[in-house]
Amino acid sequence: MQTGEYIIDRWLPKIVRQIASDIGCTLRTYSDDWVIELESTDTVRRIIGYKFDINNSVASMIASDKVAAYQILRANDVAAVEHTLLRTKVGVGGASFNDNWQDIVVKPLAGTSGHGVRRLKSRQSAEEWIEQSGIEAWAVSPYYNIQQEIRLIVLDDKVLLSYEKLPIPSSELLMFNLGKGAVPRNIVPDSAIVKLALSARQALGLHLAAVDIIILQDGQSMVLEVNDGIMMEHYARVSEQNYATARRVYGDIMRIMMAE
Repeated sequence: MQTGEYIIDRWLPKIVRQIASDIGCTLRTYSDDWVIELESTDTVRRIIGYKFDINNSVASMIASDKVAAYQILRANDVAAVEHTLLRTKVGVGGASFNDNWQDIVVKPLAGTSGHGVRRLKSRQSAEEWIEQSGIEAWAVSPYYNIQQEIRLIVLDDKVLLSYEKLPIPSSELLMFNLGKGAVPRNIVPDSAIVKLALSARQALGLHLAAVDIIILQDGQSMVLEVNDGIMMEHYARVSEQNYATARRVYGDIMRIMMAE
């Protein structure tokens, strides 16, 4: 089991148990429900944390690396927010990013849920921040005045769910993470947003992904991040309807996973 928010009171194991019963799977859990094993006939699949046994390990690791993911998206002509690597072990002075960026955002390279994200005003501030952080690798990106952030959960060429994240107002950095107080609102995305999300999934070699897309004041859309884990703890807690939607999404994923 790993530490983190909702590890003790995770709803995913409960939802998976309900779905396993519906589709006739035998279920076993390990490491305090952090690893869930499903068996049906001759098929055995596992879920670890919020990662389903449906993506290959290399694609999953790339998605977990914000800089590598950005570089692959760029190489495949997918519009994405630039992320540059800063590392403490090899000396932050050796890293490079665009000195024309007036505002920058730093986040742990493999971080999730908005933990450790900071808005800073200069390269020097970024270097000082990461040097004292104790975290070895960071992703640095330009700050954007985001008008809207949308998450699409996609499985191959199908959109399972899309919602916008309504942030809590802040004078520093709007946090669109549900775990930081943002509120989800289901939407029907336009075709251009869907195409961008599916292109990002395909470029990274994923079957299943949660793609975060930002829309700027001028209408430009870019991929912010691509997640290989499908974490819906905060979403499911908003209402009974959201819980039912989360169960439907997880059910769709599990049925495909067990059929492979």
